[in-house]
Amino acid sequence: MPLFPFQKLPFLAIQNIVHNLSCIEITELSLCSRRSKLLMQSIRHPEPTHIEIIIDRYCMYVALLNGIKKCSFWSIETESNVKYNRVDTIKNVRVRVLKLTEPYFMIDGTHEPETVMKALVDHLKDVFKLPLEVNFKPYKMENFFRFLPVFPVCKRFYFHATEGVSEEELNYVKENVVVEQRAYYYTADN
Repeated sequence: MPLFPFQKLPFLAIQNIVHNLSCIEITELSLCSRRSKLLMQSIRHPEPTHIEIIIDRYCMYVALLNGIKKCSFWSIETESNVKYNRVDTIKNVRVRVLKLTEPYFMIDGTHEPETVMKALVDHLKDVFKLPLEVNFKPYKMENFFRFLPVFPVCKRFYFHATEGVSEEELNYVKENVVVEQRAYYYTADN
């Protein structure tokens, strides 16, 4: 099959094509090369509205959402029993990825889930220019501060810790996460 010279098309033609792609296709295209990423960054994407991040001891994921509809869903797995079918480089981090049924992906986060998650979130923010909504539940999570660089600035931040978070730790979180619109902090002490 002959190759299609997509990147050699005029910008308006590329923009029209990209506006007909799904979030997954745009993300996949942006991962192909630096030039593809720059091209995807230069186009305003009408579909997704925000990036949702969920972090707790049992479940970690990043999702592109259009309202409440999931456009793309990336589960960060911390168990090592999954066979991954490809390796991507996202923000200079080698990431093992398993593509499931659309729009679901699984990423290997066995050793450093925060590094993999930060690379993915930074890439999606670069490409789609969307605000973050974070739901962080550090219940019995070792060194939960390591996840704070994933979302230094977010539009909405929900922090829910039922035990194990001191007042000093909560203040550290408040000082290191900039919340633009709404913040909710719950600990067992308050």
